[in-house]
Amino acid sequence: MKTRYRLMLAAAVVLVVAMGVGLMGQGTAPVSRGVEQAELVPVPLPSSPEARAVEGAHPEPVVPAGEATPPATVVALGPGDVAPEPEVANPPPQQNDEIVPEQPQTAQWKLEKTKHIASVLGRDVERLERERELAESRGDLERVRQTEMLIQRHRGRLVSLGEEIQALSTEAAAEALRQ
Repeated sequence: MKTRYRLMLAAAVVLVVAMGVGLMGQGTAPVSRGVEQAELVPVPLPSSPEARAVEGAHPEPVVPAGEATPPATVVALGPGDVAPEPEVANPPPQQNDEIVPEQPQTAQWKLEKTKHIASVLGRDVERLERERELAESRGDLERVRQTEMLIQRHRGRLVSLGEEIQALSTEAAAEALRQ
C-alpha cells in the first residue's frame, strides 16, 4: 500500500512540475492577453418593456472588437429537401392521429399465425440439421451435442404446434360456418 501511495505522489509531483514548466515557457496566459487587448462594445438597454418587445426576440451577442466571429456553415437545400419550419415560442398543441382499435383475433387469424410460426421453426430445424452434419464432419462433438439438443427442442415444439394447428383449423371452420 505504501508503495502505491508513493507512486501516486511521485506522479502528482511530476505533473505539477510539467505544468509549471509549460506555463513558464508561454510567458503570460493567452486568456489574460485577450482580455487586456479587447475593447468592449457598449450595448444600450431599452428603458421600457414595450421597447424591448419591439426590438426583437433574439438579442445579438456582444463580441469584443479585436475578435472576429467564425462564419456559420450554411448548407443549400437539395431538390427533395423540405425547409424546416421556424421555431415558435409557444407552439399550438399537435393533433394526434386517432388510434385504430385492435382487430379481433379470430380463429382464422390464430391459425395463420401458428402455421407461419411452424414453417419458421421447420426451417430452423433444417438449418440446425445441416449445422450438426458440418460439426460431425469437423469432429466437434460439443457442437454436435448442442445442435442435437436444439433440434430435439424444436421438434417437440413442432409437434405441439401441429396439435394446435389441428385444433385451430376445426375452430376456424366452425367460425366460418357461423358467419
